[in-house]
Amino acid sequence: MPLQLIFTSAPQGLTPGRSGYCTVARHRAIPERLAQLLESVGTPHERADGETFTFRMLEAGGKNWCILSRFVARGLDYTQRDNRLAHHLIFSLEEAAVLPPPAAIAGRWKGWRDEWSGAPTWLEGEDRPLQLEAQTPLTPAVTWREETGTGAKAAWLINASGPAAVGILNPPETLRLLRLLAEASALLGKSSWAATFTTDATTTGSDGFLWAVNSTSSHATIDFTTAKALPAPSGDIARQAAAGLTSPKAAAGQPQRRATPSPSASSGNNTTAWMIGGVIILAAGATAVFMLNRRPEATPTPIVVEVRSQSSATDNAKTDEILKANRALTEIQGLMDADDFMGAAKLWAETSALSPSFVRNYREQILPRILSNFSTSVTKELLTRLDRPGVLNDPKSIQQSIVEAKEALRLGAEIKVPQDEPWKRLQACLARAQSLTSIEVRPTMVIPGEWRTGESGPNSPSQADFPLSRSAADAVTKFVEASGATQRESVQIRIRLLAFTSPHLRDDSTKYLNGEIRRTPQATWIESTPEPGKLPAIGIGLSNRRNEASLNFPTGEGARAGANRMIEVLLPKGDRQCFALIGDLKALQPLNLGPDALILDADTGVIRPAAWAESAVNAFIWANGSIGLYPEGHEFPDRDLPSIRATRSVLDTDIIRLESKQGPGTPPYEIVANRRKLFKEGKFLQAGAPWSIQAIDSNGAAGPRLLEFR
Repeated sequence: MPLQLIFTSAPQGLTPGRSGYCTVARHRAIPERLAQLLESVGTPHERADGETFTFRMLEAGGKNWCILSRFVARGLDYTQRDNRLAHHLIFSLEEAAVLPPPAAIAGRWKGWRDEWSGAPTWLEGEDRPLQLEAQTPLTPAVTWREETGTGAKAAWLINASGPAAVGILNPPETLRLLRLLAEASALLGKSSWAATFTTDATTTGSDGFLWAVNSTSSHATIDFTTAKALPAPSGDIARQAAAGLTSPKAAAGQPQRRATPSPSASSGNNTTAWMIGGVIILAAGATAVFMLNRRPEATPTPIVVEVRSQSSATDNAKTDEILKANRALTEIQGLMDADDFMGAAKLWAETSALSPSFVRNYREQILPRILSNFSTSVTKELLTRLDRPGVLNDPKSIQQSIVEAKEALRLGAEIKVPQDEPWKRLQACLARAQSLTSIEVRPTMVIPGEWRTGESGPNSPSQADFPLSRSAADAVTKFVEASGATQRESVQIRIRLLAFTSPHLRDDSTKYLNGEIRRTPQATWIESTPEPGKLPAIGIGLSNRRNEASLNFPTGEGARAGANRMIEVLLPKGDRQCFALIGDLKALQPLNLGPDALILDADTGVIRPAAWAESAVNAFIWANGSIGLYPEGHEFPDRDLPSIRATRSVLDTDIIRLESKQGPGTPPYEIVANRRKLFKEGKFLQAGAPWSIQAIDSNGAAGPRLLEFR
């Protein structure tokens, strides 16, 4: 059995060393160099709660040693310092060969010490078999399925040569994390002890660990907050992780494939018997017990256990397939009961690819239920993410929805999901998510006006000035005051000029310029830093004499009086403000958010933006008035106060007016009659479609249409 060694951070009577207060006692079974290496590890755990586990390989005395460690901080010592504790289990390679993966031992062994008042010491007399708590098999990777949607993703930690170097972010709590690592280790078979790990790289560092939790320095990372939405890996190892079924390639001798279950260290299940073909076959648990009880300094003796069986290899393979198929069947039924039909469909497809007999035996029992619920279940899951408030400012979440929707449509086509209305709604989810990738909600001050331009030739510098109204200048002044700029201290900014064809369009290509906001007793300036000998390329100036935005161009491109442009200002803390300077209202195209961006309160008849779309609606400041939500055909000027919540009375009034209207501009009778019919049926959204967010000036006249819901 492994040797055990205890370190504390400050035991009484010891003096400080280079790694805390640690002096190592000698032990005859291991080299002194190994004891020194363990001393240098220290006690890397700062929090008064929780625990940090590591597994590393150390070379000393011409041998490799497997070190499984647990670090805790519990209370204070006599000097009132944090009393940190390091508990090491030291295994030889021969011992590790017959044990479960190290992460499984870390989570299943209950002999870890939380307190120690003495000096660093070897725990003599502890060299007996580890008593491990019973645990379900490590394959299929059930915990990975629960955390990421499919057990196949355990293969993210494995590459062609063995364990991969991976950083793990935002994992579950420690014991569940250890189970995840154990399930991934099990895919390596006898190489499971090659996967070194730390459960907190922020305290231990990531050097020497292949699987490093909380490490962002690794070439590849896995973030558990987004793992469920990412596509699963493919290949034999992924299928084994997902279904527990062994591929033909792995059976032919791939090193990652565990040919037979590893013997468990004294967990109460050292001997297990199966009845196959009337012959009892006894598993070689005794081999593990013998080796675990040998003296640590003894040279391990190979033991051969001869098992006689009248069953053929074919019979054993069939029995194994039956057991694994039953396990997959149970998991699929559990996923369907949990309304995870995406996960059930994945496991069905994975298992079917490995076992044709599984398809024949369970097609009628499983597949109809998956096919009838797949589209509705996946659409519900996607809408949960897409309907979340703030999703327009979360491009990462939108991209995850696209990946998940594409994978669902691919998987649905593979298992032949019916192309019915739920399937079309699933396709619409993908289209909606893809449309959102072009949107970036930014606070936008919409300012109408006219450009004054001047140029002396297409290749000569040109200038465009945009006078600001008093109301627009007041709005800009409020922004400057909120930015923190004073007459004593300016604010450094980033600023850029964009074409303004439609609100909230994402632009990742136009670069920012350096700039500043500065105030003097006579004027206020928001402008880019000018090149030597030139005027600022972008500027907004406010003074008693003149309030205007000024743009300077190297060529004649600025000499366009009918342009719509936007100045975007980025403050030091990341806050932004956009100034949309509208020279041609007719050229401005409203942004279409789609009909799903509006919802109807059936009890009150109020129509309003959905929670996910509210940020886009509330981002506008109309310098000349307010904005409101209006149905198609609404008549302006409107003397009512604009509001983004439309009542049924607004819709009813519009329909009455259209029913009595005559002359030019009157819509066809059929259109008006259909709107009345929808209104009587309580379908207010459809009766007023397409709705729009409209800017209204102080006199009730219509300004630009900013958003549509078509």
